[in-house]
Amino acid sequence: MKTGLKTGLIAALTVATATSVGSADIVYSGVLNQTADAATGPGTIDIMGQQWGFGHESGGPLDYSFVSANNSGSGVFVELGTLLRARNFASGDTIGTFTEVLNMFPTGGGIENANITLYDYAAEPGGEGNFPSTGTGFVGFGFGGGVDFNYGWMRFTLEGLTRRVTLVDWAYESVVNQSIEVGAVPAPGVLAVMAVAGLAGRRRRA
Repeated sequence: MKTGLKTGLIAALTVATATSVGSADIVYSGVLNQTADAATGPGTIDIMGQQWGFGHESGGPLDYSFVSANNSGSGVFVELGTLLRARNFASGDTIGTFTEVLNMFPTGGGIENANITLYDYAAEPGGEGNFPSTGTGFVGFGFGGGVDFNYGWMRFTLEGLTRRVTLVDWAYESVVNQSIEVGAVPAPGVLAVMAVAGLAGRRRRA
């Protein structure tokens, strides 16, 4: 019976992996809903030893929501033509080696640990940024070095009235230099089979 169970689990895992090749190697945060604003200060997240920050800066002429790459070897994708305005990806877009332009930390030119604008409430029309002042968008990110990177996405919701920034969730592709679809998470079938396999393993050891 144990042998049959083990064989069945291996077969099921093989089928699940084969039918979900784009998502079998995705690492997903789950729903976080982590918030930050000017009063609380920036929030931070750690992904594979790399840190990113997010939040809102206000005071004087400053009134903008941002994301930042806080370690050398990590970065976010920015709009063509500027290093300081985050690109807003749509669900289903592809992030990978040929996605332009990954703004790495440090960016050079004397700019280090720069805040990359999601939306600037004080900017002149056309310079506000690519994210909605109130709504949800996706940031693309990468970490690695040389020509080898892992790619991922972060989902942010902005609340214009309160200036609150919420990191909803994130995911990245664990296979180096493999692209990821924005919004993609691990296939439910793969997670379910792996969970059952783990339980079966504990039963066999007991």
